[in-house]
Amino acid sequence: MSSAQNHTSDSGILAVRDLRILFPTRDGRDTVKAIDGMDFEVRAGETFGIIGESGSGKTTLGRALVSLLPPTHGKILHDGTDPVTLGTGAFRKHRRDYQIIFQDPNAALNPRMTIIDSVVEPLEIMGQGDNASRRRRGIEVLERVGLAAEAADRYPHQLSGGQKQRVNIARVLTLRPKVIVCDEVVAALDVSIRGDVLNLFADLQREFGLTYVFITHDISVVSHISDRIAVTYLGKLMELGPAEDVVEHPLHPYTRALLSAEPVPLPSHLRVDRRIILEGEIPSPVAPPSGCRFRTRCPSVQPRCTEEVPAWRDVKPGHRVACHFATADGPPPDNQKAQRAS
Repeated sequence: MSSAQNHTSDSGILAVRDLRILFPTRDGRDTVKAIDGMDFEVRAGETFGIIGESGSGKTTLGRALVSLLPPTHGKILHDGTDPVTLGTGAFRKHRRDYQIIFQDPNAALNPRMTIIDSVVEPLEIMGQGDNASRRRRGIEVLERVGLAAEAADRYPHQLSGGQKQRVNIARVLTLRPKVIVCDEVVAALDVSIRGDVLNLFADLQREFGLTYVFITHDISVVSHISDRIAVTYLGKLMELGPAEDVVEHPLHPYTRALLSAEPVPLPSHLRVDRRIILEGEIPSPVAPPSGCRFRTRCPSVQPRCTEEVPAWRDVKPGHRVACHFATADGPPPDNQKAQRAS
């Protein structure tokens, strides 16, 4: 969306430091390690993509970034401020700048409230303006996201899925946030309207100077819109770098496997690359593997991977990876363990 070279600031508007988020199991005997040690920064004005399989911790991370979940260990800094240290009043005011849009546009709206009531509800909660000024502002943002003023007095069931997601975008915009976490925001939409919604996000970013954290499982989406991409697996980051670099020259075997799974609109005999079929399922976050989290499915696994946790290191300027054997030239070669399919 935005150009990484045009950021207004090089400092991190979001800074994640040794983040761990743990949940007790229902019987209380074990702990789910949803996020188990993450370090990264999000720069002001960029679109930061986060990608990974289901169960990799993406949604938990997104909720934590906007203070819907507290860290069990470590810190999440908002423009240098730790929200955990703020008092109730200061925290409430601070949170206006860090908002989230959820995946399901239906579940995010109250079916008993009109569209305009849902859009202006954040303003009411914050005590901003009177009824007339809030309605004017609500209609302004609805029109800005591509909805006619007549939609204001309708109910959610009278709108399409794409229109409802535009309402959720408008609702967030009323508070003029600095950062918006987008959690699979186009996953529930028809393919025909995904492009329009993504273009809307790009326009709003340019107009309001927004910073996005874009969480998705769709490689084609994240590669198209992101300045940088972080790849998650079982609560840890596997790779982080410029979007073009990560997509064109992946350094981690897991990233390469994800990219190989992207559908290619060509007959099989014309495809150059073959899909990497990873063996087994993603392990349980209750008892993750020792050493490298990815080792139980990695086509390049070596004995060292079992014994030692890979360092989170810079392999190239601005391109980090958690793999013992990855180099600037790419991921380690397969050791023939993985099955492949044309």
